[in-house]
Amino acid sequence: MSDLDEFKATYFDECSELLLELEEQFSAIQEGDRDSERLNAVFRAIHSIKGGGGAFGFDGLVKFAHSFETLLDYVRDGKVELSEDVIVLCIRSIDIVADFVGAARTGDALAASYGAVEKAQFDALARGQSAGAASTDDEPMDDFDIDFTPVAVNLERELPMASTAPATDGMTRWTIGFTPFPTLYERANDPLLLFRELGMLGTMTVTPRLKPMPKLADFDPFGVYCAWDIELVSDRASADTIREVFEFVDGDCAITIEMHEGSAPAAIALDDDDLPSFAALAEMAKAERKFIATGDADDMGAGADLSALLDDTKAEAAAPAPLHLVAEAAPAPATAANRDRSTDAPEDSASSGRPVGMQSIRVDLDKVDRVVNMVGELVITQSMLTQQMDDAIRDRYQELVRGIEVLAQTTRGLQDAVMAIRAQPVKSVFSRMPRLVRELASKTGKKIKLETIGENTEIDKTVIEQLSDPLTHMVRNSADHGIESPEKRVSRGKPEVGTVRLSAEQAGGNILIIVEDDGGGINRDRVLEIARERGVVGPDQQMTDEQIDNLIFAPGFSTASEVSDISGRGVGMDVVLSNIKKIGGSVHVRSWTGKGTRMTLRLPLTLAVLDVMLVKVAGSPYVIPLSSIVETIQNSRADFGHMPSGGKVLQVRGEYVQVVDLATRFEMTTDQAEDSRFVVLCEAEGNSKIALVVDDIIGQQQVVIKSLEENFERIDGIAGGTILGDGNVALIVDVQSLKSGTAHQTAA
Repeated sequence: MSDLDEFKATYFDECSELLLELEEQFSAIQEGDRDSERLNAVFRAIHSIKGGGGAFGFDGLVKFAHSFETLLDYVRDGKVELSEDVIVLCIRSIDIVADFVGAARTGDALAASYGAVEKAQFDALARGQSAGAASTDDEPMDDFDIDFTPVAVNLERELPMASTAPATDGMTRWTIGFTPFPTLYERANDPLLLFRELGMLGTMTVTPRLKPMPKLADFDPFGVYCAWDIELVSDRASADTIREVFEFVDGDCAITIEMHEGSAPAAIALDDDDLPSFAALAEMAKAERKFIATGDADDMGAGADLSALLDDTKAEAAAPAPLHLVAEAAPAPATAANRDRSTDAPEDSASSGRPVGMQSIRVDLDKVDRVVNMVGELVITQSMLTQQMDDAIRDRYQELVRGIEVLAQTTRGLQDAVMAIRAQPVKSVFSRMPRLVRELASKTGKKIKLETIGENTEIDKTVIEQLSDPLTHMVRNSADHGIESPEKRVSRGKPEVGTVRLSAEQAGGNILIIVEDDGGGINRDRVLEIARERGVVGPDQQMTDEQIDNLIFAPGFSTASEVSDISGRGVGMDVVLSNIKKIGGSVHVRSWTGKGTRMTLRLPLTLAVLDVMLVKVAGSPYVIPLSSIVETIQNSRADFGHMPSGGKVLQVRGEYVQVVDLATRFEMTTDQAEDSRFVVLCEAEGNSKIALVVDDIIGQQQVVIKSLEENFERIDGIAGGTILGDGNVALIVDVQSLKSGTAHQTAA
């Protein structure tokens, strides 16, 4: 990967974060929080996207973002009212910016007219018209020209340079001095874009002002050796409007502004005898960059300076060549040493834009995954060493035993650290839901508010990537099927505005994601009727309320009377169940008629390493997730009973729990005496419990999870597999699947 590709990858990662921030900020703004800092935040986000896009030549993205940014600037200044229509336009435009970014990432080309309607609305609002008055043929924001004046340069002189802009009666002439610092380029800001925006205020002439080049040995590739003098003639510019153009590079540059009434100041004449043109200087700069990159010391002495090269280019000095400024990729961030050597860099460390004491680094996820896999192999090796130590070895080699114990502790710490690297807050998924709820409320004519709790709860990145679609379907189901119309809610004595609550919390080794609404609940009679019509449930089959509620996850099942663009095809909740099962999770539904519905996703914290209890069933090893285990009881001390149907139950502290013999469930035969076997009491969804009967309990350990479905096929009651320290394969018991299967068998 080239340096430019790496810069682009970093830019696209930053765009993803900035687009997420835009969604969050506009969600808060639409809720009524019109704090000025939020407006500044969205302005900065769009400005950053535009600046980076300009550096890489993404013209379509830059033009659209420029109009978006201009409108936001007018809103900040109070020139455009932040009405509901303007907010909706901005939220819709975030998607368009995201599409431009996506097209730039993949190299695809969007239609030339893509986003033209919204861009025209931006421009109309900026002109003081309504958005409806916009015309896609009118693009006032692009009607500006910049006259880049060719200039002769004498590197040995430090005279000020000026260029005379045409005099016009009734106009005010401004002289702006613009001197960038290295930090301006570090943040991917492009002076060309600033000049374009300044050019919208009037007629402008830009003259480069070059600093003397140092000797090659002292040359700083991250230094800034060019500044600009700008002459602006305008009837509407002011010192404030000029400073606003440079507002978001404030601290990264030095700006001087002078106003001149009447005729232009006299230009200072320059002696350009025997001087190279700027085009020649550019060529020499390229040659020098090539030398620095290749390190050809034979071609140039270490003490040579750029002025020594001018003798070879004097022939070009007779006629100055036209100056062409090209927007290039932003330079690589300067190192601390480079910044220290730069005399123009501001001393204020706060200008770096990063919190003091906090540093971060972007790492390809594949590299992190490789580390996770290596840690997993280390866990297996450590487990193998532990299992190889019998009592004789422990007595004879005590130092070895202590070393292996330290290795076990270090391995656990390393595993926790690697898992923390992969962990991300669920906020990245939760932040997409407010907009979804608003759109659903608009389409259905309902009044719905969304409450989010625990959005900073962290979960494995791989799990988060699989969470977006299921969560979208669950929220859509609550808004469309759960929340009633305002009229119906009022008639039932409820508030006119329905509430959908989205929460996340950690429970042992799992994360619980809960979607709850205060709607009408599941109409169980209607659900059961449709299930029987479609053959999902037998005509005489009796089902509990919980089993009826879970029928909404059946493939193709829907209670909607007609198909709409929101729901009705019966695929949404089926997607939820299948996607969650793929990542080792489970779904539980509980509903209260007339009061609401709660759907709970139980997800693993990580898909890599799991704390388990190792047990033996019919001579084969099995593992049960430690987070599911409540307690273990020896059969001889357990209080068993039988149901009328013949099923076995366990009485624990006044509660009757269904019993599943794993040997019988997996169609195996055991020779273990019944009294010497063990009961492992486990907790499933909704605080319900199930008792698993095993032959023996070996102990606790960590295992690396391997997908059984990817390597073999899905088996009911099995969540996956793992490799033990002795090389044998053990299957991971799916407690929730066994509980659900037992419930269905009982109902049948």
